[in-house]
Amino acid sequence: MLVTDIQITPFDDGTGSSGTSARVCMTSDNQVVTLLCRIGTDQKESPVDAFVAEATRQMQRMPEFRSGRVILRFAENLRSGARLEPANSEMACPEFA
Repeated sequence: MLVTDIQITPFDDGTGSSGTSARVCMTSDNQVVTLLCRIGTDQKESPVDAFVAEATRQMQRMPEFRSGRVILRFAENLRSGARLEPANSEMACPEFA
């Protein structure tokens, strides 16, 4: 799956707990995957990078990615703003491994 666009929309999850929640939409040529993500307030990275890393972690737990049938890749224009692996390799975010 080649992710060509990522949209992050903050929302209040109503729990009142610390941290920030957002909907992360990863778009490819034939689908949009929306993930509900939560990051802590003590992140050392930018919130955008943290949300992308959390969404990637969630995606990698899905059966199609765990089995190796589908490899998560990111378009070149997305990799410049975040610490992402090259588009021709499997995605890895060590912060959330």
